[in-house]
Amino acid sequence: MNKLSKIIISSVAVVGVVAASVGAYFAVGFSKEQTFGATETYAVETNGAPLRIGIISDLQLPNTNAKDTHQYESFENTLTMLKNKGMDALIIGGDFTDVGTKNAWGTFKEIYDKVMEGSTKPIPMYIMGNHDYWLPSFCEGFEIPAPAKLQDRYTDYTGEPVYSHKVINGYHFICWSSSDGSYDKSYSNKEAVRAELDRAVADDPEKPVFVITHINPFDTAYGSDEWGNEDIYDVLKDYPQAVSISGHSHYSLIDERSIWQKEFTAFTTQSLDYIELESGKYNGSVPMDAYGNSIADKLPGCIYMSIEKDKVTVERLENTGKAFKEPWVLEAPFDKPDKYTEERAKANRAPVLDSELTVSISDITDVNENAQKMISFAAGSDDDFVHSYKLQFLDENKNLLEFEEVDYSDNVVLYNSNGEKTTKNGKPKMISAVLYFSDYVLGLGNMSETAELRLPNNLPDNAKYVVITAIDSWGAESNSVTCRLGE
Repeated sequence: MNKLSKIIISSVAVVGVVAASVGAYFAVGFSKEQTFGATETYAVETNGAPLRIGIISDLQLPNTNAKDTHQYESFENTLTMLKNKGMDALIIGGDFTDVGTKNAWGTFKEIYDKVMEGSTKPIPMYIMGNHDYWLPSFCEGFEIPAPAKLQDRYTDYTGEPVYSHKVINGYHFICWSSSDGSYDKSYSNKEAVRAELDRAVADDPEKPVFVITHINPFDTAYGSDEWGNEDIYDVLKDYPQAVSISGHSHYSLIDERSIWQKEFTAFTTQSLDYIELESGKYNGSVPMDAYGNSIADKLPGCIYMSIEKDKVTVERLENTGKAFKEPWVLEAPFDKPDKYTEERAKANRAPVLDSELTVSISDITDVNENAQKMISFAAGSDDDFVHSYKLQFLDENKNLLEFEEVDYSDNVVLYNSNGEKTTKNGKPKMISAVLYFSDYVLGLGNMSETAELRLPNNLPDNAKYVVITAIDSWGAESNSVTCRLGE
């Protein structure tokens, strides 16, 4: 089960809501009191080395006892790698489970205990995510997803409270869980969090204060415009030394927009399960290749954070320990977050396509045994990476063609009167461009020198030319190249 459908719940007067789009119940209402207990203080002997923090999120362990799932192997491999690197504390940013069953939580504990057996366990800094409040449909699991019950289950398997404030070697970590399985009402205890932040700042206003939430603060790091929460932003905007660490969106750590600084600092964690990206691309927000194979679950990501007096180093890692790219480095003074701002886009250079580009069209069979056509051409180049491609089609006189938008299964996409996608009582939309994600989610070193993209099956018969444009992660567009189709 993934999070492809947003579910916004405004009422908190019910025990459970049937989420038909994902086949699950999730918990809203009747949560425990959303308060923090006593602050826990730890002194870790680092022998002059930085304080080392492993950070993972969105394990989404499935409701099964099987040990051969992608999620089981991803968590086990990542935790093993972080243990071998050495970590003084471990942050898990929610969504331990796909649905919060005893099976899924038992898998978490099984893997954790197996990997950490005989080792000094890192200080836990955990939070609950929305999936941890979800359960299978009642007919499948015979459970009602009351938040208080699922919070108790979380504590039973992790040993951690839902909300916590820990101080390690003088650095404050505020663990701010979702209060239920919704999105818009799950961070309403803002005054309690402000009190914890005030206490941390009063202790030492020159140190960063780390705030761990599952959902991103709205309109900050990459993905938060679609998946962020305004209450979290409303709190953190008043604390420039705050460093927000969040999961939920699954957006790639390869993208430099995954760190943001303005009123405060925010970065995201990707996921140990699969990468998801923004909507609007033909090959899906959970990207697929031309054949329909997922390319989104090949590169689980995590963070290894090192804290020193004058800097915080944030390493972006594959679960093998290999770095995605160079680390982000937050530098003192920490209450002036002005390094990773939107100004970075001004130094960006646009991608480049070969001006002599040619294309080839191939007949292929997708994973569902359906006939498809694939266009291939030399991939663009960029000072960072090509994030996406735009294809437009022209007739013999080079007039721009329009056609109905279809999804990757060749179904016509319908929109309601508000411009939102719908499955019934909607109208199709005419488009003049098809957008695709590149294969960068496989890792920069694994990107192909040849772009291979599935063509929609409803291209107009009079399409004779294709106009190709490469786009980087900052939205800069390359030179556009017009190629004759079929040559």
